[in-house]
Amino acid sequence: MRYLRLLIVTVLVGGALLMVSPAHEDLGSPCVAKALAERAAELIKTEGTEKAAAALSDPKSEFVQGSMYVFMMGLDGVMLAHPHNPKLIGRSFMGERDFNGVAYGREMVSTARTDASGWVDYVFTDPVSHKLRRKSTYVLRVGEVFVGCGYYLK
Repeated sequence: MRYLRLLIVTVLVGGALLMVSPAHEDLGSPCVAKALAERAAELIKTEGTEKAAAALSDPKSEFVQGSMYVFMMGLDGVMLAHPHNPKLIGRSFMGERDFNGVAYGREMVSTARTDASGWVDYVFTDPVSHKLRRKSTYVLRVGEVFVGCGYYLK
């Protein structure tokens, strides 16, 4: 009888989770984005930028969680590591603007240079859903580079 109850509860809970899961999108959160950026900064400090760039460019690394991922840029705005699009590596983002005209690359560089860390808000394409969404990215300077990790807002 105990096993029958356990089986019924498992089926009910599992079925409810299956019904909820497809509608749920892992857009991330500010706490997780900041924590991922801080972990990436520690990696740069301990392993150096070359090894960190390799790890941050790996789409299966610990620095990719759902729609959130850590990237690394130089203070000149050139992308040094990106896990979802290797074609971006080596490209300058100083002139990039979002769909509302926000110069997000320039804002990230300015935040990293001036404040060493902070949040930059813009509109970007979610790599999982491929939808345009508002995004808030935490940038954190480490020497002559900075890392960034953002989360998407519904």
